[in-house]
Amino acid sequence: MLLPSEIEARWLLPVLRALIVRRLLNEYHMTQEKVARLLGITQASVSNYVRAVRARGLKPEVVSLLARYANDVADLAYRTQDAQSVAKAIQEALIRIRRDRVLCEVHLLLEPGFDVENCELCQMN
Repeated sequence: MLLPSEIEARWLLPVLRALIVRRLLNEYHMTQEKVARLLGITQASVSNYVRAVRARGLKPEVVSLLARYANDVADLAYRTQDAQSVAKAIQEALIRIRRDRVLCEVHLLLEPGFDVENCELCQMN
């Protein structure tokens, strides 16, 4: 059985970052270097996210669900231009993804037949 933190680290966080990177580059016309500084990653990682190297493996409908969380973070990143605020916003997005049970939907896709209805792992403090 996959733990919620494994799903976040292996699937959700890479997709969130890729969506944030693309929005900052395409809609806000930031440089890859600026995006890297705001997200606390290297410029090479930004380039990989642009090419989708690190955002593979999830179905398009899951990516669409995650886009609203990513858009909120990207908009905040553009407004604040502050890496610490962006890190906090990403963490808050992951918390909301758990609370909204989006992580449960991803878990079910990764482990078909897993009883997400009776699972309370994401609700643990």
